[in-house]
Amino acid sequence: MAKEKGFHKYVWVIMLILSVMLLAWCLLVLAFSRDTILEDLIRLAGSTLVKEDLDEAALGFMNMAMLKPLWEEVWIGIFGIYCALALKGHKPDAWMLSFFWGIMMIANAVIQGGYEVLILGWSNACMQTYFFFLIGIIPVVALLLTRKKYLRTAKLVDSVH
Repeated sequence: MAKEKGFHKYVWVIMLILSVMLLAWCLLVLAFSRDTILEDLIRLAGSTLVKEDLDEAALGFMNMAMLKPLWEEVWIGIFGIYCALALKGHKPDAWMLSFFWGIMMIANAVIQGGYEVLILGWSNACMQTYFFFLIGIIPVVALLLTRKKYLRTAKLVDSVH
């Protein structure tokens, strides 16, 4: 088989880098912002509430509510790494799974950002919303640009096996 050339050969690298970035972001935020995330979000919401006014049970619930989505994003990052490795191996459903992963990240950002700005009335969405949108849009565009070439190569690899 002739040596492969072109951008489509490296789409899996884009997926891998973005998935690792997502995973690293979420783990770093989980590790280093446990004490400040609630205070930052209260301030962003424009509330006069201070963390010290909450009893222990309410504070625990609020912290869990703020950190739970990050744990979910950890699993999405792991799923993205799986998608990247499947793209590398030219697995039959890898392109569609990776495309779905990107769409899922975009939808998450749009819903989260819409909730923050339209429903909560924040002046802007939080930084992670923009990050999630960027993490989703890049692979979707890359996958759409390389769709035909990737799928053709995947069929060739599949026929060899």
